[in-house]
Amino acid sequence: MFSAAVVADAVRAFDADLAQSVETCRDWRRDYHRVFRGMTALAVSAPAISLGIAEAGLASVRHMLRFAAGWEVSPLDAVDVDAEAAGAVLDTGEIIGAAAPVTRLEVPWRGRLLAGPELRGQLAGWQDRGILEPEFVTAIESVIEHPEWLRLPGFRVTVTGAEAELGPLRPLLTWGADVLTVDRPGRARWTRLRALAEASAGSLRFPVSEAGPGVDIARGFPALTRWITAHSDERPVLGLYAGRPGAAGVRVAAASDVLAESVLRRHPDAALALLGSPTDTYAVPAAIVAAARDHLARRGIRGTTQDLLHRVAPTSLYRLNYTRPIFDAEGGAWGLFDNLPSLAGPGYALAQRLPRWRAVLARSAGHPVSFTVAPPAWTAALSRETGWRTAAYRAATHFGIEIFDPDTARTLLAAKLVADLMDPEPAAAVDNPEALFATGAAHGGLWRQPFAPRSLLAPAAVSGAVQEVRERARGLLGGEGPDSQA
Repeated sequence: MFSAAVVADAVRAFDADLAQSVETCRDWRRDYHRVFRGMTALAVSAPAISLGIAEAGLASVRHMLRFAAGWEVSPLDAVDVDAEAAGAVLDTGEIIGAAAPVTRLEVPWRGRLLAGPELRGQLAGWQDRGILEPEFVTAIESVIEHPEWLRLPGFRVTVTGAEAELGPLRPLLTWGADVLTVDRPGRARWTRLRALAEASAGSLRFPVSEAGPGVDIARGFPALTRWITAHSDERPVLGLYAGRPGAAGVRVAAASDVLAESVLRRHPDAALALLGSPTDTYAVPAAIVAAARDHLARRGIRGTTQDLLHRVAPTSLYRLNYTRPIFDAEGGAWGLFDNLPSLAGPGYALAQRLPRWRAVLARSAGHPVSFTVAPPAWTAALSRETGWRTAAYRAATHFGIEIFDPDTARTLLAAKLVADLMDPEPAAAVDNPEALFATGAAHGGLWRQPFAPRSLLAPAAVSGAVQEVRERARGLLGGEGPDSQA
């Protein structure tokens, strides 16, 4: 019930009926989905509401969670970070890579390295197909024009969750950046990170406790705050990329938020960097909704079959991505993109929402914030899976969605971070805070295709399974034609 209490506290001052529906909900595990959609729509309605929800939600988290230090247990909002840090001093390990830095933006894609005009052409193609938003493409093109930005001169980036597959650690080290790295203890993990740093062109510093390299953020955020501050002779950038499954994800998100608030308070010039999950709920501007409807109108004869299947199963097959518009206080129209996984649970949804709340508060306080919605990717966990989910991913391209290779995605996302830091866009005085999540997204086509992603799972899984059977049949028959090569 923790997530339900936090959400109710977050929205109570702005929609008492929504808060009451949470508090009286008999099946929160199922109904949380509806509430998070409603909370997203409520947040985009006015800047004051977006900021108020964020403040109330984070205050509720800190009031209800407890932090244990030795034999003392206290509410998270009563933790004296400086006092706790005094008793847990961290040493520093350092590795300086010996490789030469990559001096231009090179993006791995299908076994090749794209750079210069070839990379620009691929970016234009992704934009034309609705895979990347125009602001994202513009940011990457600015890095192509200014390769001297890649080393992030004048900045020192802290990357929490160093081994996150879509995190920026690998590209930043390749470009020769100076990085502070935070991840959990573990011999195998830090052996991999050491090898990565030694083969790179950058410098890697990391916290070392009595148990060895690494710190668990949920247990050691006070000491981490002090450690990061001690290494902030350059302009600090705090990148929050750590995550865990289940209830541990909420604890990590809450501890990361306290870490972020503490670092930002100590350094008024500090920047915040985050990635948004493609499996979440976002308010998107009217231009994206219009593009989705345009794709719907241009389906041709294929649309007849899709409409027929939708009539047979209206809630699960080919349901429209956007139905009713949402209007903000200025009269602007927004669409509600909903891709929260049905089986993920409310803990997952809350763990995704906490960093979003911190992002809008940090931006309103004048801190540069780089927030980019990441594309769906063939992560290691997904590659090990078999069944309907992988089959659906294999056929996603037939539905206007691109599943990115992790190497391609992380390089593009790291370049977007570089652009956001080196050439930040000034926040407009009347800017809607929720626009932070929609501007410059790399959603992989999920936002601009006409159907809600969950309603494509079944047809995509069937299509992917058929595709896999055909490929296996060609392999058994020794087929080496153009299709098998593709």
